[in-house]
Amino acid sequence: MSQGPVARPHNNVSTPAQLCEKYDKGGGTGIRSTFAIYSIRPLPQPWETIASPKLAFQLNRAAAAVAETIPIYFRLSDVDEEDLHSFSTSSPAPHAAQSQIPRLPWFLVNAAISEKHYIVGRGSLAETLLVILRRPWCILEVCCCEYETVSTMLEFAILARELEPKAYAASVFLLSHEESKRQRNPNEHIPFLPLTSGRPSQPEVNALRGVYTVLSADGLQSHNPFWLRVICVCGVQLGIAFSDFLRGMCGTKVVLIPERIGGPARYGPGMIRRAFTEDLSTNHRVSDHDQRGGFQVHSLRLVSLYKQILQELTEEVS
Repeated sequence: MSQGPVARPHNNVSTPAQLCEKYDKGGGTGIRSTFAIYSIRPLPQPWETIASPKLAFQLNRAAAAVAETIPIYFRLSDVDEEDLHSFSTSSPAPHAAQSQIPRLPWFLVNAAISEKHYIVGRGSLAETLLVILRRPWCILEVCCCEYETVSTMLEFAILARELEPKAYAASVFLLSHEESKRQRNPNEHIPFLPLTSGRPSQPEVNALRGVYTVLSADGLQSHNPFWLRVICVCGVQLGIAFSDFLRGMCGTKVVLIPERIGGPARYGPGMIRRAFTEDLSTNHRVSDHDQRGGFQVHSLRLVSLYKQILQELTEEVS
């Protein structure tokens, strides 16, 4: 990684992650318009003290591999405060007043619609990634990065799970889902298998049980755990990469979402399936303003889908 600008004195700031927090108003922080993935929470103890020499070597090597795919800043000298800015937390949209739900995860929306990302942390490459992968929201932000970053982060997360199985179970689960469902070509329609009528099959139940299990420990301690579960559960149930799902919600990718779980596949206004869609055949780019508004408008529908999934699961175990 190349050296950044010379550090300037900052009051009560000792890491680049803390510097990012100064500019985060709920929508995340940008570095020269690039979305910064960061966490200010330190590790509970130095990771080198609990890792074997072999595992420490593997983690450092895996962290270096991640750094080949995405800039990672862990020294205060890596970031110039003049380059930082706050991302928006909301935007007006048609009929948004009827669709607003408090505390929408605007930081994740901004991560999804951003074309470039940075990872910002503390201490070292490995420590920075270990901190990030303990936070479920940060993991979903990583899911919005390039495929190569997701893949190498998954390899790192698998090693981290050897270090602390419970702390890194969510990172392995969520990154594995993202990698397996990710579309390599961003202009492709997302394949969406028909949902059969009736109760969920056992594999579907197991997958949903898995996402609840891995989020139960960290999710309750995370900011806004309700939306965390809504996004993760819906993405897993629909078999769609989290990044594709979020971009579809924002109207920048064609994603087919069912109005009801179950039933035959039908298309058209008011029918069982409709698309969150942008005409990808044109060169028109949807503004960030409109993308955030799209997520706001569709948020109630996302909650409705979540309620349907929970109802189906309730029927399954009743």
